[in-house]
Amino acid sequence: MSRKAGVISVLMIGLAGCSGVPDIERAEREAAAGNIEAARAQLEELARFGIADAQVELGDLYAEKDSDVALKKALHWYGEASEQGSDRAWVRLGKLLAREGGTPAQRARGEQYLKKAFAEGDDSALMPLVELYLEYPKEFPGAQPRKWIERARAAGDPAGDLALARYYLMAGQADARGGEIASLCEPIVEAQPECLMILGQVYLSQNRTDAFEALVDRARSAWEAGRITDRDLYLFARWMSDDESPAKQVTLSNDLYQLLIPGYVPAMTGRARLIMDNTYLADSEEVIKLLEASRAEGDLKASLVLARIYERGRIVPLDPEKAVKYAEEAREKYASADYLLGRIYKRGYLGESDPHKARDYLLRAARRGFPKADYLLAEMFLEGKGIKVDKTYAWAFALLALEGGVQRGKDLLLEMVPNMPRVLENEAEAIANRELSARRQLMQRETADVRTNTTQGG
Repeated sequence: MSRKAGVISVLMIGLAGCSGVPDIERAEREAAAGNIEAARAQLEELARFGIADAQVELGDLYAEKDSDVALKKALHWYGEASEQGSDRAWVRLGKLLAREGGTPAQRARGEQYLKKAFAEGDDSALMPLVELYLEYPKEFPGAQPRKWIERARAAGDPAGDLALARYYLMAGQADARGGEIASLCEPIVEAQPECLMILGQVYLSQNRTDAFEALVDRARSAWEAGRITDRDLYLFARWMSDDESPAKQVTLSNDLYQLLIPGYVPAMTGRARLIMDNTYLADSEEVIKLLEASRAEGDLKASLVLARIYERGRIVPLDPEKAVKYAEEAREKYASADYLLGRIYKRGYLGESDPHKARDYLLRAARRGFPKADYLLAEMFLEGKGIKVDKTYAWAFALLALEGGVQRGKDLLLEMVPNMPRVLENEAEAIANRELSARRQLMQRETADVRTNTTQGG
C-alpha cells in the first residue's frame, strides 16, 4: 500500500464511529443486512479516498451482480487496489478475468494475477489457476496442470482432488478411471459441490441408477441442512437436464427446481425453460407465471426468454410488441436480445419492416459477439430491402458469419460467387478483417483495460 493510502487508512480508522463518516465495518454490516446500496455508498467514499480494502470490497459488491456494467466496475476497483499492492485485489482480478474473460489476452492477464497472488502466499489462487489451465489447454500449452494439481494435493487441499477428477474427465478418461474419480469425489461432495456433477456423470455413464438416486438424495439433504448453497443445488439440477448429462433426468431436475422456488430466482427461470422443453411437466400458464416472477426479481435471462416466446409464438400467441418490450429489458446483458430486435424490425413483425433499425440492432449484436447477426446483415445488404444493395458489405458480413461458426454464411458466399468480381471480393475481405480486428480490440478494452473504466455513480 502506498504511503498516502496508509496515512488515509489510519485517519479513517481513527474517525470510524464518528457520525456521518464513511466506515468499512458499517458498510459490512449494511451488506450483511441486505442494504447493498447503503454499503456501496459507504465503500464508494472510502474507495475514492484511495483505501485499498474499501476498493476491494466495493469490487466484491459489483462482482456479485450479473451484468457487463457491473463487471467493468468490479474490474476497475480491483485494478485500483492492485495498483496499491493489494494481494486481495490480485487474486480477485485473476479469478474474475480467468472466469469472465472473453478473449485469450484477458485470460492470460488472469493467469498473471493468479500467479502473482499465489507467489505472495495466497493459496486460494491455486485452484482457479488450475481450472483455467484445464478449461483452456490450447491457450496455456506449457502450463502442466497436473503438476499444480499434485502440489495442491500434497498440501492437503481437498480442491486438489476435485481438480484431479476434473482432469480425468477432460482427458476423456471417465470410463477407464471411473472408480478412481468416485473415490476422489465422494468424500468431498459437500466441501466441493462440483463433485455432484462429476459423480453424476460417472454413475449415469455406468448405469448405476441406485448410486445416482442416492447422490440426488444426498444433495437434497445437504441443501436442507445448509451444507451446500442454493446455487450448488441449482447447478446440479440444471446439469441433470441439459445436454452435458449422459442421460437426462428431467423429473429429478424438476423436483430440485421446485425445492428452490421461490427463494432462488434463477431456479424459476430454469424450471420455466425445462417445462418449455418438456411440456408434460406443466402448462404454458405456469411458464409465463414463473418467468414473470423471475423478471420481477431482476433476472434479465427471464426477460430474454419471454422476448423469444412472444417473438416466436411458441407456447403463447405471437405478440411482437411484448417481444420488443422484453428484449429491450434484456439488451443490457444479452447480445442475443439485440439480434432478436433486429430480426423483428427486419421482418416487419410490428407492421412494416424498418431496415435501418434492424441494421443498427444487428450491428450492435454482431459487435458484441453474436455471429448470427452477421448473417442477417449479409442478407440485408444482398437483398437491399429498404437499404441500398451493397455486395461488398454482403460478402464481408457473410465472411464474418462463417468465421463465427454460422455455416449458412458459406451458402450465401457460394450463391454470390457467380456475380462477384474478384476486386470486390478483395475489398470485402479487407473490410471483414478490419471489422474483426476492431471487435477484438473493443472486447479487450472493455474488460481488460480496467484503468480506463470510469464509474458513473459507482
